[in-house]
Amino acid sequence: MTKRGYSKKEKTAAMFLFLADVLIFLAVFLGHTYVQVDFDQLLFQLKTTSTGVPRALWGSAVMQVGVFSLVLYGLEIWLYSSLTGKHDLFFIKKNILSFSLTAFVVSLLICGATVHIFPFVKAEFKESDFIQSHYVKPEENILHFPEKKRNLIYIFLESMESTFTDASAGEMITGCYIPELAALAEKNTNFSHNEGIGGALSYPGTTWTAAAMVTQTAGVPVKVSLQADTYGAGDVFLPGVVSIGQILEEQGYNQVLLLGSNAEFHGREVYFTEHGNYEILDTDALKEAKRLPEDYEAWWGFEDEKLFAYAKEELTRLAEAEEPFNLTMLTADTHFPDGCPCRLCEERYDIPYANVLACSSRQVADFIAWIQEQPFYENTTIVISGDHLTMDGGFMEDIDPDYIRTVYNCVIHAPTEPVREKNRMFGTMDLFPTTLAALGVKIDGEQLGLGTNLFSDRETLTEQYGYTFLAEELQKQSAFYDSEFLLLEK
Repeated sequence: MTKRGYSKKEKTAAMFLFLADVLIFLAVFLGHTYVQVDFDQLLFQLKTTSTGVPRALWGSAVMQVGVFSLVLYGLEIWLYSSLTGKHDLFFIKKNILSFSLTAFVVSLLICGATVHIFPFVKAEFKESDFIQSHYVKPEENILHFPEKKRNLIYIFLESMESTFTDASAGEMITGCYIPELAALAEKNTNFSHNEGIGGALSYPGTTWTAAAMVTQTAGVPVKVSLQADTYGAGDVFLPGVVSIGQILEEQGYNQVLLLGSNAEFHGREVYFTEHGNYEILDTDALKEAKRLPEDYEAWWGFEDEKLFAYAKEELTRLAEAEEPFNLTMLTADTHFPDGCPCRLCEERYDIPYANVLACSSRQVADFIAWIQEQPFYENTTIVISGDHLTMDGGFMEDIDPDYIRTVYNCVIHAPTEPVREKNRMFGTMDLFPTTLAALGVKIDGEQLGLGTNLFSDRETLTEQYGYTFLAEELQKQSAFYDSEFLLLEK
């Protein structure tokens, strides 16, 4: 490097050049790591807490974005200093700020396209009354519970797609990776978009775990507002939403949320406490109760093998009470990237993620078999659902672009049979009223939130309007959503 000092123009150019490097490596990291990442998800990350993210994931992001950017930036500064110090390259010196600004703008556009920021910005300038026109508030007078209330076991399966049952989906999927889950779907109720094992479409505002859990329990997507911070970072999470947790709490249910990670992550603890007063059993609670060693740490907290063991303990305890219960649980081993191989995993495939999916399938089936042997099963409904489509970019990169990927679902031991189970187009929001119907609840009009009871023959919003139109409407600004659910002043 030369001994001369840098001018103000050169220092400004250096700043924009570094920002351009960061944006390029961020775009590469996101594009390689995720199948698709949307700007509302990134904005949600900024507005809530990320407590509990595995250090390995942080480390990968820091290395691939921070360190790589610094290395490239250092090479660029060295090259500039060497060239302009040894040669009279006045053209480069004169135009260095223009070069850097151009690089920054190009990098910004590439990164923006990667995170789909332009559709988000476009939607910000469009107002729609669609949500207001179609939202059905879960009022007590339209819900009719059976005299003997049924227990609910709701199992969120991290990133579980029906896609994993279909060898025709893409190059990486060479067979049915989840045969036990496929068998459960075939033997029980599986709402499907086709004649086979299918599932729910994933709409904007439902594509990450916290949002997916809100959508399936309250029938609305998580619309991230630039004006609001009511996503769990404080003491509120969509305070105006009415969820199944609140409905069941009013009916006297004992409710537990069990998950093998920190419940604070993305505001889940706040949401389930505020909406149903669930007892939260996460890594911190289990360590505090000395049910999990204080220094134990695996993957997001602890493996699913332990999660199912704790679930058996909790179900045994809950079944001893006179009140009905709702045990909601979330697995984690199948989270991207590549999942968490545990001691139960078998090396059936050359792809690590496929082995983790297969292991999860076996564990869920074993857990269901255990439940069916228990006395409380006679009056219990089980709902199994993926939370969202997998984000594992490497595993899904060869999927046929025309293939319809859907979220897995299976309903076991409901007291009613569906009128139309197959060839239905629906979203994860429809699981909200469907779950209540699976408990024997009669719903006037068959709709709650933005969801439709799939046990009925009533058309879903997807069947009425189509995916593309509905997705666009849900992304637009909604004064009703802001005032009704975020409680923002008009």
